[in-house]
Amino acid sequence: MRNAAVFEESYIESKKTMYIKFLEQLGDDIDFCENKWICLKLMRYPAQPLEGVTIHFNRIPDRYREITKYFIIICLINGKTVSSAISHICDLKRFFNFLIKHKCSMDIGKCDTTISLEFIRYLDQCGYADTTKYGVWASLNQFYKVMDGWNNMRFKNPFSINPFYSERKFDYKYIPERIANKLDVIFKNEEIPSHIRCAYWILRLIPSRISEVIGMKLDCLKRYNGNYVLFIPSWKQNNGRKEPLMRSIHLEDAGIAGYLISVIQKQKEISEQYQKYLSDDKKEMLFTFQKQGIRKGKLLLFHLYPVASRLSILRAFKMACEKYNIFDESGQIYNLTTHQFRHNGITDRLAAGFTTAQIAEMTGHHGDAMIYNAYTHLSLMPETIIQKQEYILGEFGSRGNKYVLFGGRILNMEEQLENRLLKNIRAHRVRGGICSDITDCKSDMLNCLECSSFIPDMDQIDYYEKQVLSWRDKSVKFAEFSLIKANAEKNARLYEVVLEKLKGSEL
Repeated sequence: MRNAAVFEESYIESKKTMYIKFLEQLGDDIDFCENKWICLKLMRYPAQPLEGVTIHFNRIPDRYREITKYFIIICLINGKTVSSAISHICDLKRFFNFLIKHKCSMDIGKCDTTISLEFIRYLDQCGYADTTKYGVWASLNQFYKVMDGWNNMRFKNPFSINPFYSERKFDYKYIPERIANKLDVIFKNEEIPSHIRCAYWILRLIPSRISEVIGMKLDCLKRYNGNYVLFIPSWKQNNGRKEPLMRSIHLEDAGIAGYLISVIQKQKEISEQYQKYLSDDKKEMLFTFQKQGIRKGKLLLFHLYPVASRLSILRAFKMACEKYNIFDESGQIYNLTTHQFRHNGITDRLAAGFTTAQIAEMTGHHGDAMIYNAYTHLSLMPETIIQKQEYILGEFGSRGNKYVLFGGRILNMEEQLENRLLKNIRAHRVRGGICSDITDCKSDMLNCLECSSFIPDMDQIDYYEKQVLSWRDKSVKFAEFSLIKANAEKNARLYEVVLEKLKGSEL
């Protein structure tokens, strides 16, 4: 989540030229005037569908298309992913169509609170889900902030306050235990194709995104110290760069982890057989498989060797639920999605006593707040949360100075005391220190720095110094882009303030 500060940008022609030149970093043949940008340089892995890096502008009305293109470029410069850019376009399209249909193609600079109130009614009438309406409003808020100053025009921002409620955590995303137990039995059945079983068990045992799983390479599993290490790529937290961060998961070759190792090894053997049929850009992927079908009750094998995609995995999950009669509470075929496993994995591990730091390392999160805010479903386990609360009250109830460490002092405590603090169910370690209360956390390190609940760690001085240098360097590199420069300078100052406190406490 980015800072909410408003940055002004002067959109003179020289700046527009620099923005257009930035397209060279997205792909070799992108023409600003075209309505289809294929960002090949942002492709994460060979098996990624081309649509995943393709931005379409043809559905944006002509009147608003140019400003939308510049907005998308600025979003990408600031580290937004292609998928986020595509979402912005979908959201803006709804608003622009509203202006054309109901406001005679009104100039966006003339929109005010009256128009925004009418747009609220329009969205309600369209029957969109609350999360969709919340997202549309958020995109418009970002659009009006960023594009203020476009062609020397000043824009009012009637979308600064979002009237829609977005509940980020939905308990329907948690697979009920009775269904999970049935699925575990089903996906050990060797009638199910190897690559589908392999994807299921990785998702089931290691909280991951499906894009990370299908992006795994043939050499993802390596021997280490008598056991194994599994390497899973992650693009979510690497600021939109093509090269992924690699998560390393240590697996003991025993029990269910041993079973997972055997499933991955089997899929590797199968995929290696098909490598000779693949083009160079498709080789070395773990989830290569032979396409098959059924005709008149007979299994047919085709001479086609694709790499599994998110949609192909979802289709296989749906077919398995239909074939083995997995029903939800209403009697319908259970709608099993790949992302549900991430919710289950995080919630189950918290309930089992894993620390948030351990879970964050496993999932690839940079902080702990997202783990609590969006992925945990401990409300489905009331007995677990009650036990933890009673334990905490018993630990801290007799301590007269239990809030001393939460009052803005700098963290520099002995390990035993730190561990005691972290037993609080609302406290968790984040990069650079400890958050004493995650209740209202925004899941952003930059928000942590300004938060009264954040306690910086004396042992992390080197980390803060590197952050200051990194943001200062970025402000110099992007000196011509006032929006990016201002953002970088603000972030550098946030780290400097903490660094000054830490160094001052050493005196």
